[in-house]
Amino acid sequence: MSAVARRYYQRGRQALDRGDLEAAMDSFHSALALTADFSSARIGYAVALSRFGDTPRAAQTLRAGLARPATAVATAALWATLGDVLTAGGDFFGAEDAFAQAASEPSFVARASSGLARVYGKLGRYPEAVAQLGRAAALARAAQRESPE
Repeated sequence: MSAVARRYYQRGRQALDRGDLEAAMDSFHSALALTADFSSARIGYAVALSRFGDTPRAAQTLRAGLARPATAVATAALWATLGDVLTAGGDFFGAEDAFAQAASEPSFVARASSGLARVYGKLGRYPEAVAQLGRAAALARAAQRESPE
């Protein structure tokens, strides 16, 4: 990974944090142009695109990342972010599939469960939404107990 790509990524994070979506998109896109398999930059770019209102391009960006070899955690992060983007775009069944894929990585089960709860709520499947929220909360409590203080 080039130092220049990392600097573009950091600029993108800062721009996203302050709500400057156009600067964020430009910076993340530049990082990806230098290092196409930079999953964090790809996720940042997709988040900026989605917040800008371009959910189709955000989803395509994430799917392109899923076609590249990555670590299990990076792949799960791409799937979970795709679930978020698809939920924002109204593709609840696609989001459900994406969150199910993200849940295959143990460290993403809580995030996938909370995402599924949102999807099920949007679909009117309230008992399933409540069950997923309960699962996410239980996982969060368990992680908090295991975390050293």
